[in-house]
Amino acid sequence: MDHAHFRRTAVAPVLAAYAATPGVDAVMLGGSTARGDADRWSDVEVGVFWARPPTLAERLAPAPSVRPGTPEDDDPPWYDYLELDGLAIDVEHALSSKVEETLGLVLEACIPDPDGLTLLKGLVDGSDIGGPRPELVHMWQRRASTYPRKLAIAIVERDGAIDKFWRCQMLAERDNPVLLAREFLRVTNQLLTVLHAVNGCYTGHVLAFKRLDAMEAELSHAPADLAQRLRTVFAAPPPEATEVLRQLVEATYDVIEAELPEADVTRLRTRFRTTRRPIE
Repeated sequence: MDHAHFRRTAVAPVLAAYAATPGVDAVMLGGSTARGDADRWSDVEVGVFWARPPTLAERLAPAPSVRPGTPEDDDPPWYDYLELDGLAIDVEHALSSKVEETLGLVLEACIPDPDGLTLLKGLVDGSDIGGPRPELVHMWQRRASTYPRKLAIAIVERDGAIDKFWRCQMLAERDNPVLLAREFLRVTNQLLTVLHAVNGCYTGHVLAFKRLDAMEAELSHAPADLAQRLRTVFAAPPPEATEVLRQLVEATYDVIEAELPEADVTRLRTRFRTTRRPIE
């Protein structure tokens, strides 16, 4: 089964219903269904852009199974959920004016706001754009098509500051796999956020990739054998896993030095290498 095609077909009436709602500027299909890499576990993401704040009734009108996820009087964005024969659909409502403001913040001021980066990721992936003003979304996508170098540097200098790596050795010696896994995840998330920035790929709160090998193929500038080394981090015995992750971070700093020499990699390396010695 082509899971993306199936989901695109199933959600088409919902997109059309939102597009016909008064006050809507545009609607957009997002996430893995729009990218074409949906699998049997995938839900569907829909973006609805409004010229004015919608009422709760307007948000719920397109389908009888819509459930409000955000109260009407909360600030945007607003989230709703519905199911079509078991298929979960997540709907995010945003004001077009707020999108404009956010794009200015991230693309022009180069402030790595997580919400703004999540929005940009959704816009870049978006497809099946409709509504009375689809040109708005096309314009936003054109603006986002050039990843600002200053934004990449800002993300690298924020998320590349990986500190207290010595905790991994401490937790391995304490035989605490739960907290060790949390540390591995923290460091890995920072590492992958940095690599996506170096490669001009937007990421937000959650790194949006389903398959490690496909992600590696999209990152032209990255440590060798990235996907397999990441698997080793979460599968090997703790001492080996810690060393593999340490080498990955150092290799990522090498990539930054080669691709973004304006970034202060010396500061990042110093912070990463700072250790705490145990008292014998």
